[in-house]
Amino acid sequence: MNEPFESGEEYYDREFTGLEWARGKLKAVTFDNCIFKACLFSETQFQRCTFRDCEFQDCDLSLIDVEYCAVQRTKFQGCKLAGVNWAKVERIQWPAFHDCNLSYNTFMGLDLERAVITGCVAKEAYFDECNLTDANCTGTDFSNGRFFHTNLTRVDFTDARNYFIAPHLNTLKKTKFAMPEALALLHGLDIILDDNT
Repeated sequence: MNEPFESGEEYYDREFTGLEWARGKLKAVTFDNCIFKACLFSETQFQRCTFRDCEFQDCDLSLIDVEYCAVQRTKFQGCKLAGVNWAKVERIQWPAFHDCNLSYNTFMGLDLERAVITGCVAKEAYFDECNLTDANCTGTDFSNGRFFHTNLTRVDFTDARNYFIAPHLNTLKKTKFAMPEALALLHGLDIILDDNT
């Protein structure tokens, strides 16, 4: 199979559709304002690559390696991203995930200010010690996800579900929740809830 990209190259304003390149390996490639549609990149190693103002639509990026990558203002729409360790990136700025599978992702220690994580499944995703200030997390399923020492200032969790956020272990300032899911916040407190009403 021919390699679709060449290490060390720069790609600008390109559109890639239907590429099948699972378990590939790329090093020091720059993608600027590129669009990827229905591409298969599962288990591909993107080492020291840059994605700037790019968009991934309906792509399979499960278990990709993003070691020392820069991901800036990049949008993922309807993508499979299971098992990605984003903590390995060099930097990430304003990522947007819409209707994606983010299960088993690790975002530990990252600055995710103004990130968008809407309508996603983020089962067992870790956000420990993240800055999620002003993030939009509406409509996302955070089943068994973990928030620990996470800055959740002004985060919008409207219509999000299955989250467990301990108020005394995270920063909550003007964080937006909706009932009845917001009742889950009480479980992190040393109180007794009387369900007999």
